This record gives sequence, C-alpha cells and structure tokens, in this order.
Amino acid sequence: MAQIDPSAFPQAGLYLLFPDGRRLDLTEEVIHRTTQQYLDDPSRLPPEVRAAADYQPCSICPKRDTAEICHAIMATLPFVDDVDRYVSYDAVTAVYRGVDSTVLHVADTTLQEALKYLSLLSLMQYCEVGLKYFPYFQGVNPLMPAEDVARRVFHNLYFDCRGDLDEVGRIIRSMQEEIQVTARCQMDRLRLICRNDAFLNAMVNVHSTAAWLDFDLDQAGPAGQPGAPCDSPAE
Repeated sequence: MAQIDPSAFPQAGLYLLFPDGRRLDLTEEVIHRTTQQYLDDPSRLPPEVRAAADYQPCSICPKRDTAEICHAIMATLPFVDDVDRYVSYDAVTAVYRGVDSTVLHVADTTLQEALKYLSLLSLMQYCEVGLKYFPYFQGVNPLMPAEDVARRVFHNLYFDCRGDLDEVGRIIRSMQEEIQVTARCQMDRLRLICRNDAFLNAMVNVHSTAAWLDFDLDQAGPAGQPGAPCDSPAE
C-alpha cells in the first residue's frame, strides 16, 4: 500500500493512486469544473457521439427535453481519458474522504472496484431520477463490498420508514426498476465514449448492489430477531 499523508487529500471525494505514479482526484470541485470544460468545448466529443440516440437523456428523465447534457454522465465524463489508460483489473490504491469527515478510508483494490464511487455518484447524486434515493445512501463508504453498501441502504430505508417493511419493499422495488433503466442507459452512453471496460464494470457492480437489497428484505424480521436491521440509523 502506498504511503498515505492525510493532508494530501483535503477535499471530500475519491483519490486514485496508480503504480505508475499517476494520481487521479475525483472530487466534486473537479467534476463540476471539468464538466463545464466539456460543455464549453464541443470538440471534446465528436458530433456523432453527441447526436447518438444512446447519448441522450434516459426516457424516464424528468429533464429529457430541456437538459443540455445528461446529468448522470457529469460524474464520469471528465475522467474517461485518464481511466482509459488502464483496464478494469489494474491495481490501484483508493483513498476516500467523506463529506465533513476527518477519516480516510484506504484500500488496495482494482480500478473497477474503486470506480464504484463515480458510478454511485452518477446514478444517485447527479441523475435526476436517482436523486430521490440519494438520502438512503447516508453512511455509505464506496469502498465497501456491494453487500455492505446494500445493507447500509436497507438500514437507512428501514428507519426512514419506521420499520414498515411493506413501504421499504415498495421503495426498493421502485429503486431497482429505475436503476435498471438509468444504469442501462449510462452503460450505453459510456460505450460510445470509453475505450476500455473499467467504467462499464463499475456500473455493473453498482447495479448488483440493488439486487442485494432483495436479500436484506427477505432476511428482515421483527426488531431484535435474527436478520433484523440494526438498531440505529447510519451516522
């Protein structure tokens, strides 16, 4: 694992450290700045890509007819050129700092696992459809395994719904149906832009997180019984 100096990672977001010495900062400030550069410079994407049907906002997007760009792609588009230098199974050290957090999460992992962070952002924080589910991801560390992410989301849902498993199930089904659409659209969009499979595999990993929610719902029982959600919401 690379030597980590906490002061070198001051902003919330994900930082990728590659064995060849390259560093990639995936912070909100970088996302907004470089996305604006793409909007201001049409030459960054060929006209045929911008005009392609798969590049347009999803059919269920509430801003499909007015958006200048699919908001979900904003979290990935600025990093395509850098990520395309590698393939999905290349090793990387991932450093994650949460919002208002003094704790760094560090993991030696693969590029596709590390890029789950951007996939989560694209589908849950930037996507107009996924925004309504973003609060349920409170406390999620994107370096967690998919089943742990799903478990945390389920716990947040459980407490938000005051233990009403019928309502939890309704929201999970709605989330899964809409993520299936938005994730598929995002993958079609990325195939137009990416030369390798790292972003695509990361998107598949996030999609699999939604499937784990069914398992948590099946295992949930009355509070205090085996399989019940935890006793307090995510901090």
